[in-house]
Order: sequence, then C-alpha cells, then structure tokens
Amino acid sequence: MNYEPLTMNYELLTMNYQSRINELRFTTILLIFISFFSANIQAQTNVAALLDSTTILIGDQTDLHLRVTSLPNVAVQFPIVTAEQLGNLEILKTGKIDTLQASANQLTTQQNITVTAFDSGFYRIPELAFKSGNQTLYSKPLELQVLTLQVDSTFIAPIKPIRDVPMTLRELSQMLGTVFMIILLGVVLVWWLRRRSRKEPEPEPVYVPPAHVTALEKLNLLEKEKLWQQDKTKAYYTKLTYIFREYLENRYGVNALESTTDEILGWLKREKFSDALTTKLRNTLQASDLVKFAKSKPGVDIHQNALDTAYEFIDATKKILTEEEEAQLAKATTVEK
Repeated sequence: MNYEPLTMNYELLTMNYQSRINELRFTTILLIFISFFSANIQAQTNVAALLDSTTILIGDQTDLHLRVTSLPNVAVQFPIVTAEQLGNLEILKTGKIDTLQASANQLTTQQNITVTAFDSGFYRIPELAFKSGNQTLYSKPLELQVLTLQVDSTFIAPIKPIRDVPMTLRELSQMLGTVFMIILLGVVLVWWLRRRSRKEPEPEPVYVPPAHVTALEKLNLLEKEKLWQQDKTKAYYTKLTYIFREYLENRYGVNALESTTDEILGWLKREKFSDALTTKLRNTLQASDLVKFAKSKPGVDIHQNALDTAYEFIDATKKILTEEEEAQLAKATTVEK
C-alpha cells in the first residue's frame, strides 16, 4: 500500500494551518497595539472648562476658559460655544485660541470666553465637546450663580452738594464759537432785511425820439456823404431805402425791413396815401431795385429825385407832436449838443 500521497496532504494541511495561526497572531498583535496607542493618546489628551468665578453680581463679567492639554502632534478641535449652550448667558467676547505652554512632550492651548448675566439665578454650563480625530472628549459641567445687590432700605444717604466743575478750554472754544455764529447770523439777517426794505431806484426812462426826427437826421448824413457823386450808386440806394423802410416800421409798425418792394407798395395803396406821393415812392423803390440787383445806372436827376421823395414823404407823414413831446425833443437836442 502506497502512503506517500497521504503524507503529502498531511504536510500541506499542516503548513496551511500554521500560516493561518501566524496571520491571526499578527492581527491580534496589531489590534492590541492600535488599542494601546489610541488609549495612550486619549490618556495624554485632557480637556477642561473652567470659570474665573462661580458667583458674580448682576451685570458683572467672568471668563470661561476652555483648555486642552495634549501631545504636540495631536490636533484637537475646540467647540463653537453659543449663548444657548451656556444657559442663556450673554457672550460678550470670544477670544482666539492661544498657546499657554509648549514642550516636546506636551502642548497646552486655551480659549477665553467673556460672559455676563442680567438676571439673577443659577446658570448651568453643560459638557462641551472637543474633537480629536475620531474621538470626542467632554469637559465637566459647571454652574454659575448670579446674585442681586442687597439694598439697605434702612439707610438713606444725604444729598450731596453740587460740585463746581471748571470749564475746559474745549468747552470755552465751543461756547465762543456758538456766540460768534449767532452774532454773524444776526448781522447777516439785519443786512438782508435792510436791503430788502430799501427800494431800488427806478431807472430813468430812455428817451426815444420820434421816427421822423431820426429818419431826417439820417437823410441829412446820407446827403453829406455824396455817395452817388463818388460813383457809389449801389451804396447810396441801399442806405436810402433802408432809411425809408426803417421809418415805416418806427412810424406805422409795419414790417418794412423784411418786405419786398411790391409788398410795401401794396401797403401804401391800402393806407390810401396820395397818388402823387405813392407814384414818386414807386419810382424811387423800383429804381433802387434796378441799381442793387440789375446794376442799372440811372441819371443824376434820378438820384436827387429819390432823396427829395424820401424827404417829402417823411415830412408829409410825420407825427404831430404834443407840447410835452416838443419839450422832451428840445431837451434831448440840447443835451446832445
């Protein structure tokens, strides 16, 4: 009988069993090491919550210290503290995390929270949770007692006398500045009221001479210029017709400067001026148009007749002045001279 296969199977089973035992031993040792390491870390990390005072008066302040002692390479997360967690205490200030002590084997950090209360009684500060990796560490709960002031109703303090407080330089400057501003505003107000009540002098009326006076003066100047005698025929008729048209506007209010010759002749006809005078004016205006636009050269007698016609029309249509107007004209003439 051949026992060799049985022997080989037995050896193979023995080797597998021994390998399984080794793996189990390694896993057990690893778990023991990890548990020991975690326990060692946790044992070396301490958290605490401390109060400067467990009893305060209403409105007083005290500091709550959150403190962590751990290995330098261990990160611990401080809790985010709210007023509700502190039993509705008022949180006045939350400080930053500071290092109190640091060495190769230990690190101590702390965060200060300033709290107060405005109601008497007991305030319970519960356990606060600190995070360190997957571990959560809790501080011990605390109690804070807030007391009211004891008022002695049997003792009434006497009324203290009024103290004289010396005036500072700043207060004096402010007072002087206020007085100066009041005086300045008063001066401005008085000046404004006086100016308002003062009547502005009425401007003197500007004297405007009658239309025929102005026109006759311009015709006299034109005659003295002797333009047509210097072969300046176009300039002569341009000024002559302008003086005539301006007279019509000032005397009758007709828009003669912007009107054509036919429009002016039509107006003269409607106003029923004398036929002889109207005919002379038609000849003068038409001759002027021929000179200005057709470069015509009328005879010397036509030039003089045109000037005489203008004189005649103005003299025939001039306004009859009252005694007052005559006096004003005489006064204005005297001033000019």
